[in-house]
Amino acid sequence: MNTPALKVTVLGCSGSYANAGGACTGFLVQSPQANVWLDAGPGTLANLQDHLCLSDLTAIVLSHEHADHWLELPVVYNAIRHYVMCEPIPVYGTTGTFSLARKMCENIDESFRCNVISDKSTVVIADQEWRWSRTDHYVETLASRVVVGDSSMVFSADTGPEWDITELGPDIDLLIAESTFLSHREKEKILHLSARQAGMMAQHANVTQLVLSHLAPGEEPSRHLQEASEVFAGEISLACVGKEFIAQ
Repeated sequence: MNTPALKVTVLGCSGSYANAGGACTGFLVQSPQANVWLDAGPGTLANLQDHLCLSDLTAIVLSHEHADHWLELPVVYNAIRHYVMCEPIPVYGTTGTFSLARKMCENIDESFRCNVISDKSTVVIADQEWRWSRTDHYVETLASRVVVGDSSMVFSADTGPEWDITELGPDIDLLIAESTFLSHREKEKILHLSARQAGMMAQHANVTQLVLSHLAPGEEPSRHLQEASEVFAGEISLACVGKEFIAQ
């Protein structure tokens, strides 16, 4: 079987804190030449190791400094420093994320090569082309677009509705979008997306496949699917730990 150009495996998808048996946000983005861990939320390290060893990671990308998106990093720091003993892993993240990380990882350069990214940053990680766009959130938060050959995926990270996904370009094969709550809470002006807004975003960007993630604790997944499907005509799935998606 041919290796997919771009495969994304869900390592965690709970919003704010992990549901029972789950983990906070994290994804393994794989291509023929690279294994990239996108967001290292609490609980995702254990799930990552179901798929590969830490020493096989090509890079880590962190969208922002909120704890449910990066706080596994200090644990990885200890694992590499004392047990795995591999070369430092490149990490791409915001200034705010690294500021917090350095407080918890005293000699961070022993485990990681830290690279600051910001709005409109671009980088090539082996055969993966990455581009970032700052979203509508409380702290500097970066949505990602990954392109491998003719395949593309976008991860919205956390955002309110004022961010325009087309800042990362149209015609997206796979969109992983937060779907934190349902539309009845939109009036609260929380800087997160409802399922309806996630669906509208996918429709606006001509997305082929939409994956809903980051549901808040207590949300009913079937209602998120229903609400998003009312405004998006394409394929819709729910993120769940271990599920794989192919960008095509």
